[in-house]
Amino acid sequence: MENKEPGEDDFEDMTDGVLRDPAEYFFEYYDKNFWNVVAELTNLYHVQSNSKNLKANMNEILSFVGIEILMGTLKLPQAKMYWSRLFDLPLISDTLTRDRYFKLRNHLHFVNNLHDQDRSDKLWKVRPVINVFRNKCLALPRSKHLSIEEQMIPFSGRCAMKTYVPSKPNPLGLKNFILASSDGLVLDFIIYTGKGTVPDTELKEIGLGASVIKLLTETVPNNGQHVIYSDRFFTGIKSIEFFLSNNIHQTGSVMKNRIFDVASKFKTDCDLNRGEWDEYVREDKKLCALKWKDNKAVILVSSFVGSEPQVTCKRWSKVQNRSIDVPQLTIVKSYNFNMGGIDLCDRFMAYYRSNTRTRKWTIRLFNHFIDLAIINCWIMYKRTCAKELVPKCNRLSLINFRLNVANVLIKGSHVRGSSQLSKEIIFDEQEITDSSGEDEDNKPKRRKVVSMPRKPTRYDRIDHLPQYVEAKNASKCHFEDCKSHTRTLWKKCNVYSCVTKNNCFVKFHQQKL
Repeated sequence: MENKEPGEDDFEDMTDGVLRDPAEYFFEYYDKNFWNVVAELTNLYHVQSNSKNLKANMNEILSFVGIEILMGTLKLPQAKMYWSRLFDLPLISDTLTRDRYFKLRNHLHFVNNLHDQDRSDKLWKVRPVINVFRNKCLALPRSKHLSIEEQMIPFSGRCAMKTYVPSKPNPLGLKNFILASSDGLVLDFIIYTGKGTVPDTELKEIGLGASVIKLLTETVPNNGQHVIYSDRFFTGIKSIEFFLSNNIHQTGSVMKNRIFDVASKFKTDCDLNRGEWDEYVREDKKLCALKWKDNKAVILVSSFVGSEPQVTCKRWSKVQNRSIDVPQLTIVKSYNFNMGGIDLCDRFMAYYRSNTRTRKWTIRLFNHFIDLAIINCWIMYKRTCAKELVPKCNRLSLINFRLNVANVLIKGSHVRGSSQLSKEIIFDEQEITDSSGEDEDNKPKRRKVVSMPRKPTRYDRIDHLPQYVEAKNASKCHFEDCKSHTRTLWKKCNVYSCVTKNNCFVKFHQQKL
């Protein structure tokens, strides 16, 4: 079969060449108009539920989102630990109180429940979040090599759309079919909601896998320069025939029962040694199917490339106890190189996933798309850095990119204009640049709430030393029965208590029997 290789992807040419601040990339997906609407609908839902106004504004919602991103990066076991005395983080605790954070999360809404909604759409509660993200994905340039696979959105609570895929690292959750480039950039997606995800006529005619591929590739140009890579769930003769009629190529592994007439002609696994293969080409030379054996045999079909030219790959031999060269086919090499886009995206998601425990699938879906947007932003940022020849040592890693976005959202700073940044970006991992401007200085600071010391520390009678604090206002004594104020701080317990008039220090540190 004659190869029709469309060439390698040049990701550097798929950017506008303007290097922007991380937060600017993020606001290209979810702009401030979106967050204003979210704030209004959150307040409306709180009024509908409690007859009281939550008085949330756009900056507070952005701070909440930034805290969610930061929590996904730091990964403490429980959300309330970020406000605990042991793990107190001023960037979080000074921005939102713990109760305010949970109130915002419990009442976060994206639609008006009282308006007429399309209840046949199972995702109507988060449809604005999905549509805004998808519209930006559809505007991204399509690379020559694209892959389609399913992604899991982990969730174990109550949800009618929840599925179980045992082969996935997160087997329980919502299934998301994704079209992505080979470097992990998400270009389109369909969330599986059961019956009605794809039209019933297509489901009966070509099956679920081919129907999903057909929907995801509607925005792929039919100029013969694009190849779709898929696994055995999506690949079949009907899907390849559909793509051939639209001048799009497909390569993928396939089940035996979908090409039974050809698969029955292949040599058995026992007749093939490692590196050997068996190939059949259709009479019109537009489609080939082959069986290649590595550790196990795999069957692949393609409409654009075959077995030639042959290359070699390194494999470990248990018999010879060393790495050996094994013959590898061009179709296998191309499939292995371009098929891992969704797996790469899943790996980035697994590093810093915003997965604070919640019973609401809407919150989990919202956090998932925020993380997905940050990954897309980071990939586009890397492409621009490569085009602008920014040294790799000066490029932001994914964790620093997330922290930068979280810092801007939490501090409520405004995104600057799309001005080109310097080619040499120096980013200090220990210090996040404060871009909040002069508004931060004028913001009233709340008095920090100091928790009571733990009992073993409070009553151990060791090293409870005083310190006089020259503060403008005296602090309230921490002894329960005292209403006086004092400037004497006991450093070990980090509490204020009287030491002269009422002698509260002794009473505070004396355990009641």
